[in-house]
Amino acid sequence: MPDFEQISITRRVASVFATAVVMSGASATAVTADGPAVVPPLLDPVLDSVLDPVLDPAPDDLPTPTRVLIRTAPDTVLAFDRDGGAWLYPDPARTRLTMTDLMTARNLRDDFVAAGLVDLRPALGVPEVAIDAYVERGLDRWLVATFDSPVQAAAMVVDLAGLAPMAAAIEIVELDGVGGVAAAPPDDTWFPLQYGMRNTGQNVSGIDGVVGADVNALAAWDWTIGSSDVVVAVLDAGVDWHEEYESRLMAGWNVPDGNDSFVDECSSHGTHVTGILGGEGDNAQGIAGVSWRCGLLPVVVTDGCSGYESWVADGILWAVDHGADVINMSLQYSTGTQMLADAVAWADEAGVIQVAAAGNTGGIDDVQAPARFPETIAVAATDNTDHRWSSSSAGPEIDLAAPGWRVYSCASNFNYVYKSGTSMAAPHVSGALALMLSVDPDLDPVTAKVVLRSTAEDVESVGFDHLTGSGRLDVGAAVLALDPTPPAAGDLDRDGRVNGRDFGILLGSWGVCPGDCEEVCRGDINLDCRVDGVDLGLLFVDWTG
Repeated sequence: MPDFEQISITRRVASVFATAVVMSGASATAVTADGPAVVPPLLDPVLDSVLDPVLDPAPDDLPTPTRVLIRTAPDTVLAFDRDGGAWLYPDPARTRLTMTDLMTARNLRDDFVAAGLVDLRPALGVPEVAIDAYVERGLDRWLVATFDSPVQAAAMVVDLAGLAPMAAAIEIVELDGVGGVAAAPPDDTWFPLQYGMRNTGQNVSGIDGVVGADVNALAAWDWTIGSSDVVVAVLDAGVDWHEEYESRLMAGWNVPDGNDSFVDECSSHGTHVTGILGGEGDNAQGIAGVSWRCGLLPVVVTDGCSGYESWVADGILWAVDHGADVINMSLQYSTGTQMLADAVAWADEAGVIQVAAAGNTGGIDDVQAPARFPETIAVAATDNTDHRWSSSSAGPEIDLAAPGWRVYSCASNFNYVYKSGTSMAAPHVSGALALMLSVDPDLDPVTAKVVLRSTAEDVESVGFDHLTGSGRLDVGAAVLALDPTPPAAGDLDRDGRVNGRDFGILLGSWGVCPGDCEEVCRGDINLDCRVDGVDLGLLFVDWTG
């Protein structure tokens, strides 16, 4: 075995932080803050110098995917031979080395060399407080290995993962994640008018808003913008074609007419609803809906602006039968027939999540059907000051609220208009559910309701109330409550894939980032305020196609 310069990974703490071992003959001397101490025989031949740089804490550089994090087992030695090769093996002073330990250490050394290891050092410095907890959590055992390219780093993770079962010195291997300041608003022309998505205190119809009185959509979009695998059915008066979502409109059904025509028959009502829940975001035009990638299944259940509850029941069955994961019902019926109740209960048993508008009667104990049925998520409406909209129906059946007063969204003939109503509040929740399903496809109706209510922002009275239920929708908190896997660094549009869309975003921002690069330079994956070949390489590491 070659000559070594080595340190004990787990003996860096307190007085023996950054221990260097100098081997001499059949024994070795550990140089510590307390002076030299004799330790049991180590390896032959003799180590003749101490490598001080190995002992320094990791530099404060920005992390990139060219770095691999390795958590070693307790009492592991990091050593470097004369050729700069890095060795990891159990501390011979504490355990008897086996032939497997030596062979595995040699294989690790060779893999490091082959992968182009640039640097290997302790990842963290030692804190001045809570040292015991620091050690108990193994924070003293993390190393950071730096490589020339992200491809080499990714390959090393695979190699080390394969060796880990045999390498007693290694517990965990993972790519060092890339991150930074997040959640820049999308570039849609009319996004500043959408106080429900991002309330900056903007004035709407002469009323100044309250900063933060919104659904916290930006925080959710930092994790996901939705998935085409999720289908939201819009049971309404129809949905007109619109540039904000037309590529995701699926073949629908018209229950009253018994055909597949789904033209909006009620002053753009269904079109407006669809824009709120699923309008394309960050496309430099119009507005941004809550979920930008979900499939949209239009189901007409009215003739004009009115219709029978049986049509709604029939529409529910059709939607479930045609793959709906979520059903949005921006509808209100005063009777609440058993047929409709049975259809809602059946869809719930089928695992479909149903969202319904509370109604616009303004009554204090007057939640309309189907929102009054326990299987639905009943949504009340709030305004830009986080107060209940005056015409929003109230009652004990209300689960939560969402913006419904003066909401800006899509209209027929590719236009945009303001509308008010609990009909506008409900699709905010349906869009939130589409995002939640994109990170947790197994989400069931009961869990969905619990998560939405438990993460809602309390408004109006403290705690649950009959006006806004558990509070105003918080999409970001609801998504995070499902413990989603962080998106890949190359997933620039947060749609769960790294493909041509992301490549286009990167090329569109090529060069030096203007102004505040964290806000406007989306292709800057390694956060160096320029978009260049390094970022392109990092994107291709995450490529899924």
